[in-house]
Amino acid sequence: MKLYKLFVSFLIISLLFIGFFHPIISITQDLGRHFLLGEIILKTLSVPKTNLFSYTYPDFPFVNLHWLSEVLFFVIFKTIGFNGLLIFSTTIVIASFGLMFFKLFKSNNFLALSGGSILYLLILFERTDIRPEIFSFLFLSIFLAILYKYREKYTKWIFLLPFIEILWVNMHIYFIIGNALLFFFLLENIILKRKKLFSKKTKVLGAIFLLSLVAALINPNWITGATYPLFFQQNYGYTIEENQNIFFLWELFQKQTILYFAISSFLLLSSFLILFKKTRLVDLLLSAFFIFLATSAIRNFPLFVFGTFFVFVYNYSFILSKLSSNIKKLFYVLLPIVLIFLIFNVSAKKGFGFGVESGATKGTDFFLKNNLQNPLFNNFDIGSYLDYRFYPKINVFIDSRPESYPADFIKNTYIPMQYDEKIFSRFDNSYNFNSIFFSYLDQTPWANTFLYKIVRNPKWKIVYIDDYSIILVKDNEQNKRLITTYGMDINNLKFSNLNDNFLSFVKASIFLNKTGLKDQEIEMYEKILTVNPNYCPALYNLSLYYSNVNSDLSRAYSMKLQNFCK
Repeated sequence: MKLYKLFVSFLIISLLFIGFFHPIISITQDLGRHFLLGEIILKTLSVPKTNLFSYTYPDFPFVNLHWLSEVLFFVIFKTIGFNGLLIFSTTIVIASFGLMFFKLFKSNNFLALSGGSILYLLILFERTDIRPEIFSFLFLSIFLAILYKYREKYTKWIFLLPFIEILWVNMHIYFIIGNALLFFFLLENIILKRKKLFSKKTKVLGAIFLLSLVAALINPNWITGATYPLFFQQNYGYTIEENQNIFFLWELFQKQTILYFAISSFLLLSSFLILFKKTRLVDLLLSAFFIFLATSAIRNFPLFVFGTFFVFVYNYSFILSKLSSNIKKLFYVLLPIVLIFLIFNVSAKKGFGFGVESGATKGTDFFLKNNLQNPLFNNFDIGSYLDYRFYPKINVFIDSRPESYPADFIKNTYIPMQYDEKIFSRFDNSYNFNSIFFSYLDQTPWANTFLYKIVRNPKWKIVYIDDYSIILVKDNEQNKRLITTYGMDINNLKFSNLNDNFLSFVKASIFLNKTGLKDQEIEMYEKILTVNPNYCPALYNLSLYYSNVNSDLSRAYSMKLQNFCK
C-alpha cells in the first residue's frame, strides 16, 4: 500500500506539473509589462507611482503592489531566459500545493487526499500563466500550514507570519488574505476559549495579527497600499473577464472549471452537514470566505483551492473512512487510471514544455523596423505588451491596467470612439493619431464595431496583418513610402506568420468574420479543413454559406457536419 500511495502521489504532482509547465502565453498580456517595470525599478531604485507608459494619462496615480515580483521576474528572465522563468514559476506552484499535500499525507485518509487533489487541481488549471499571484499561492499555503499547526499545539513558527506578510504586500495584492486568515483563527480561538481569553496562545495569536496588520504598511505606498485591495475597483472603468462572477461567465462560456468549482463547493458545504458535530469553526469560516471570493470573481479560484484544501481533505477523511472495503478497492483501482487520463488530456489541451507564444511579436517587430511614430492608437488587450516592446520610444494610448486610467476616460472616450466613427474622428483631430496597432482577438462589441469600420475608412491603410494583430497607418505624406511598400487592399489581405498552422488559420478566420470579408473568410475555412478536416465551426460556416448561394457543395459539408459534429 505504501508503494501505491507513493505512485498515486507521483501522478498527482505530475498532473500539477503538466498543468503549469506549458508554453508561455502571458507575454502578450501582463508579463512583458512586469519585465519592463522590474527593469525600471532596478535602474532607478524606486517604484513608479504613476501610469508612466501612456501619453493620455502618464501622471495618473498607480499603486504597484507586485513590484518585488516584477523585479524577481525580470532578474530571472535576464539571467536564464523564458525557459528558466517557466521552471521557476512551475516550481513555486508545485511547492505551494506540495506543502499542503505532504502535510496531509500521513495523517489523513488517502482517498480523501487524492480525490480532493484531482478535483481541486482541475479548478486550479483555470489560471496557469506566469503571474505574480503564484507567490500568493505559496504564502497562503505557508500561512495555513503554520496556523493549523499552531491551532493544535503552540509553535514558534507563528512568529514567521508577519515577516512573510512584509514580502506578500510587496509581491501581490492578495496579501490581505494573510491578515484575514489570522483574523479567522483568532476569532475561533476567542470564541472557543473565551474562559481563557488571556491564555498565552490567544495573546500570541492576537499579537501576530496586529504585527501583520502593521507589516502590511511596509510597502512603497504605506496606508494607501495596505488598504488598496479594499478600494481598487472604485476606479475600474473597464470590465475584465477575470473579475467577473461565475454566474455571468457560465452564461457566456460554460467553462469546465466553473463546474468543478460548483461540485467542490457543494461537496465541501455538504461535508459540514454530514459532520455537524465534528465541524471546526475556523473551517466553516474559511470555506464561506473562499467560496464567496471565488464566486464573485473567477480570478479567485486559486484562492479557493489553496484556502479550503486542508478543510476538504480533513472533512472527507472522516466521511470516506466509513466506506465499505469493496468501494474503497474500486476507488483505489480508478485513481491511477483517472490521473493518467488527465495527464494526457491536460497536456493535449495546454501543450507541454518550453516555448513562448508569438502573439504580437511579429507585429511589433514590423512596427519598430519601419520606425512608425506616435501618436499611436491601440486597444486595451495589447497595451501592456506594447509597453514592453515600445517604451520609452513610443507611449501607448491605453494598456491593460484599468486602475491606472480615470474610469471616465475609459467609459466616455476609449469605448465610445470605437463605436462611433464621428467620435473617433473628433479624438483623432485632438490626438492626431499616426498609426493603429490592434489585437483583433479582442472580444468586446466596441472592438468588433471598430475593426469593421476602420478597415473601410479611406483615411487609414492596412500595412500589416498576422494571426494576432493588425497595423494601420494614416494615409498622409509621412507614411507614403510605407503605404507604397506594404499597403494592401482590403479585398486581398496578405496575412503574415500563418505558416499553414491550424490555430493561425482559425484566428485569421475570426478577423475575416468580424470585418465581414466573406469571400476571404470562406477561403480561410477551406484552408482550415486542409489541416483539420473535421473542424466543426468551419464545416458549419461552409455549409451555411454554400446553402445560401445554392451550391451543391452545401450537401457535402452538411453531411460531414452531421457525421463529425453531433
